[in-house]
Amino acid sequence: MADDPTRDFAVRLLRRFLSLCESPRTRSAMVRMVKGSVGSARAGRTLYRVVNRAAVNPVARVTGVQASAMRLELVASQLIGLAMARYVIQVEPIASASVDEVVALAAPSIRAALRG
Repeated sequence: MADDPTRDFAVRLLRRFLSLCESPRTRSAMVRMVKGSVGSARAGRTLYRVVNRAAVNPVARVTGVQASAMRLELVASQLIGLAMARYVIQVEPIASASVDEVVALAAPSIRAALRG
């Protein structure tokens, strides 16, 4: 499984997404978008576009992962759910876990979504 492109995709995607959520430059905007998506379909669509444009699509290009739009949207929804739990609701122990721990725990579900 060392040559499994979904393995690299999942790890890179999670690291990229978490860096957007944790960077001092982008954290407040990301958390604001996640919070705003709860009460507004329009804000939710905007958040999905941002997640796809800033994280999912670039990582898919770099790693060569190709998946259906449905599978990539499922992956994006997993990222948004993770952001909601970690940064908005601050569910423990997810909220205080290291990035490495979160990546290790969340990567298998991203790979599963891509494989079906």
